Amino acid sequence: MKILVINYRDRLHPAAGGAEKHLHQIFSRIVQQGHEVVLLATSFLGAPAREVVDGIQVIRLGGDLFFQLTVARNLKKLQAEYNFDVVYEDLNKLPLFSHFWIRKPHLVQIHHLWRGSIFKETSFITAFGVWLFETVIPLFYRKSFFVAVSPSTINELIKLGIDPKKISLVYNGADGLPPDFKFPEEKENYFLWLSRVHRYKGIFIALDAFKIFLEKYPESGMKLRVAGDGPLLPVLPRLIEKKGLVGDVVLEGRVSSDYKRSLLAKAFCLLQTSYKEGWGLTVIEAGECGTTTIASDVAGLRDSVIDGKTGILFPIEPHGSEACALAMEKMYLNPEMRRNLEMEAIKNAAKFSWNRAAEETLALLQKVVNV
Repeated sequence: MKILVINYRDRLHPAAGGAEKHLHQIFSRIVQQGHEVVLLATSFLGAPAREVVDGIQVIRLGGDLFFQLTVARNLKKLQAEYNFDVVYEDLNKLPLFSHFWIRKPHLVQIHHLWRGSIFKETSFITAFGVWLFETVIPLFYRKSFFVAVSPSTINELIKLGIDPKKISLVYNGADGLPPDFKFPEEKENYFLWLSRVHRYKGIFIALDAFKIFLEKYPESGMKLRVAGDGPLLPVLPRLIEKKGLVGDVVLEGRVSSDYKRSLLAKAFCLLQTSYKEGWGLTVIEAGECGTTTIASDVAGLRDSVIDGKTGILFPIEPHGSEACALAMEKMYLNPEMRRNLEMEAIKNAAKFSWNRAAEETLALLQKVVNV
């Protein structure tokens, strides 16, 4: 098959995140099975207009702000050049309405819907626009098929008005550990927060929760390590100083895959404090490395974290920081419970495979073509 994939970014984009990792993990494997994959994405400073990445032909045009217009202007040209069999639209920001410009079988990848959580991330006007675009998806995507990464996302799509018969579930995969990977003999005294540093990812909840915990247990010697890049990273040093956490919070910035794995393996616990996730890749990555997770009880994370078995969920509203701090305290005071959670997290992570996710996605694409 010739497959057109459309996403705002490819994995080399400086702002690439979980959606881009998912895309490349899936479609690099589909390429290996003999299929041709073309990815239309936005450009970035210094990026070539065309480049093969992981076997995928990446075509970069325009920027984020007018990407919907870029898609509208260029899809017919790309169709004339490649003659695609199917279009896969990765809808993780705004809908791109690609099926209006190419009349081909159409599969829409949904990681999560923003709904009300977008109002925690950006201005009211921008947030309202995103919310409105999501609201009209059932109207403008009536003939499309959908694939979601978690039961939570499927429920969101059904509530939005998507026909359940047109929605499939394909779980995210897991990277697996290198053959030479060695689990650390002991955990180190730090909680790890690992994500893109956006407001909706709950970084302020994590900082406030850690402050509450540290004030109650100063003898613990605990640190909070924040790993990841993002628009809020530059404001964190002053905020940390204001909260009296200088020396207690370590800003790692963007980290390599190897260093990320090391941080996860040695962490006392992973904190996942998002207001919204499609799934929570870091939860499974932590589990692979033998680390349990404290996560907000929200869509996506309540799928990747099995509360009381592989980690602890806390209510993010109305007092998320206090609830997260209580979960941190529980983890700190119950080492046997934590070790049990770690063992179950390892078992749970082993259930997920990028190979299987790619196979299921390919089968779904073939099904959509043959409908």
